[in-house]
Amino acid sequence: MPAKVNADYSQFPISIRDVMPYVEGEVSELRNYWQIYHFLFMDKEQKTKFFGERFGPLLGVLQNLLGAQMILNIARLTDKDSKKQRNLSLWALTEAIQFAKDKDFEQKVNSALDAISTTVAKMRTHRHKQIAHFDLEVSLGLSPMPDVLLSEIKMALEQMENFLNLFECEFAKTTVGFDVLSSGMIVESAFVTACKAKVYDELESENKISFGEWERRVEKWPWWSWH
Repeated sequence: MPAKVNADYSQFPISIRDVMPYVEGEVSELRNYWQIYHFLFMDKEQKTKFFGERFGPLLGVLQNLLGAQMILNIARLTDKDSKKQRNLSLWALTEAIQFAKDKDFEQKVNSALDAISTTVAKMRTHRHKQIAHFDLEVSLGLSPMPDVLLSEIKMALEQMENFLNLFECEFAKTTVGFDVLSSGMIVESAFVTACKAKVYDELESENKISFGEWERRVEKWPWWSWH
């Protein structure tokens, strides 16, 4: 199931009232992924090196997964309806245009969608040829793939947030701070845990705690035998 924002959407037209919480939920989730990625790999080089020392190759796996997930989310949010199915995407919100009081609202919405479509074009190609499917020619190195820049992912995210705020402003007379909705506590908690582990290693190397003490202690945990 897609992510959902639990808020009051009664001021929105009925045509998008059930859709809006999920579209905003998915954009909020995308912001969450971006903040995690930024914290781990973009904020400070020393911090990334520190995490690398703590988590080893697992950090590289997480980096690849986060990158792929952001591209996948962006591609799904920009999927137009097909003949076979309707999709939960930004385009689903255009059903509310007819209820707007701002005479320029339709133009603003269409301009925003055009800009988003341009920004995400390469990401959609990646989703189609590398994430959702293994394109044979791409997989064998016979056909090149365009590089997706982190700046493009950030731009797409900000454009989507601004797009949603067009509807928030028009119908709810407010705007949403999506960076506030996301949870930065996930990476902050991991950072604290990694710092504690480093301090333990230092205490162990200084003979201030018995070598391998952590193993003796966790062996007492009921679930450790499952390891």
